[in-house]
Formats: sequence, structure tokens, C-alpha cells
Amino acid sequence: MNLSRWLLVFAVLFCALPVRADADQAAAKVELSQQLEHRVPGNWQMHVRWRETTLLASFMPPYQEAFDLWYQPDVLLDRMKGLCPVAGDPIWHMLTPAQDIVMEPTVGGKTAEGMRVSCRNAARKPS
Repeated sequence: MNLSRWLLVFAVLFCALPVRADADQAAAKVELSQQLEHRVPGNWQMHVRWRETTLLASFMPPYQEAFDLWYQPDVLLDRMKGLCPVAGDPIWHMLTPAQDIVMEPTVGGKTAEGMRVSCRNAARKPS
């Protein structure tokens, strides 16, 4: 095979890599959204998106409930941990070891770093 053909093969393979990564990220986002739809209270709003290497799920309970939870941080953090996929869940196979899923509560459009839960760190055992 001549050099120009090798370069063409390399270019095709190289260009296909980001497409695969983007497809994997899109599939993980859909999977997490579908899982959470069945576990989040129906009156909560939810938004799932990628932020760099983090699949971030933001939750907005109705204002009074959110306000009450905000002042019960242990209860709020337990709720966020309870939304994390269990260890061994297939979604973890869609992510690289450098990627994480984070649950983030918001109140009135605001959040706090201390209220975010890293699911990789809080991976719970299957129930």
C-alpha cells in the first residue's frame, strides 16, 4: 500500500473517533434521562446534560419543597445519592473511568457545590 493510501486510511479512522465518542455520550445521556424519569417525583423538573467529563443531572423540585430540602442538607444529599445508578449498572459501562455522573439539586435556579453528589464516589450497592 502506498503512502497516500495509508494517509487516507489513517485520516478516515482518526475522523471516526470523535463521532464514536459523541455517540457514546449521547447514548449515556439518554440512558440516564430514561432511568431518572421513573425515579424522580413527577412534580420535579429535571435536566440532563454533559459538562466536560461529567454527566450532570439537575433537579428542580417545586419551590417550597426545594426550599424545605435546602435547609435539611442530610435529607437532600440522601435523596441525590438515591438517584445515582447502582454500582454495576450498565450506564457505567457507557462511561470512561475519567467520566462521572453528578446529581445536582437547584432552588430558585441556584445550586451549591456542597450539595452536588458524585455518583462514582457514592455508587451504591444494587438493591
